[in-house]
Parts: sequence; structure tokens; C-alpha cells
Amino acid sequence: MTRKKLASLLLGSAATAALLLTPATAASAQAGSASTATTASARAGIERDSVSCSKPRGKWANYSWGEGNTTATIYFNNHCSHKVSVKITFVRKGSVGDKAAKYRCMTVNANTKGKKKFYAAAYKPYSVTRVARCS
Repeated sequence: MTRKKLASLLLGSAATAALLLTPATAASAQAGSASTATTASARAGIERDSVSCSKPRGKWANYSWGEGNTTATIYFNNHCSHKVSVKITFVRKGSVGDKAAKYRCMTVNANTKGKKKFYAAAYKPYSVTRVARCS
């Protein structure tokens, strides 16, 4: 085999290998960044909960929260075509057998997203439950 043919054969093989490896590398990089984001949110202590919409069926009002030292921020994204009122249950931080809880109510307008900060130094958010309305 001549030098010219050998060089073109090697370059062709390298180009083919690069084309074959590029999508796999990109896919693994995307999978790696997605798992990194999931792991980071799990480490940060972010929790999520949802309530279903009356209209349109199959849509949800989604809530997530993270806690600070003296506050808890509730993030919401309401996909419903109506207001949604929820009762947020806060439980005492560090309590094992003590299920002391306090409740806060929050109403979210239709098709909106945002956040609301609650001051609850000794409590952390635990769950979100749908209620008819906040009083």
C-alpha cells in the first residue's frame, strides 16, 4: 500500500470514528448534566407536591419548596384555568415523635407561576393539600 492510500485510509477511519463517537458523547454529556441537576436538587432538599385541576382535566398545579434558616419559600406553577387554594402543612424541624404541625393557606391565580415566602423558624414545609378556599 502506498503512503498516499494509507494516509487517506487513516484519515477516513478517523473521520468515521469521530462521527460515530460524537452523538454518543453528546448524549452522555446531556445525561450527565441532567443527573447532576437532579443530584444537586436532591442535595439541596427541594421537595415537590401537586394538586390536580378541575378544569382542564389532566393538568396540575405544581408546588416545590426549599427551606432556609428562618424562612421557607414555596414556588408554584398553576396550569389550571381557575384559582387553586391549598393548605400547606409545616412540621417542627428535628422532631422525631412529635408531629406538632401548623398550617398556612395560599391561593394561586389561574395560569400563573411565582413564589411566596413564609416565616417559620422552627418549622419546615411537609405537604400541600387542596382546600375549597382560604378563609
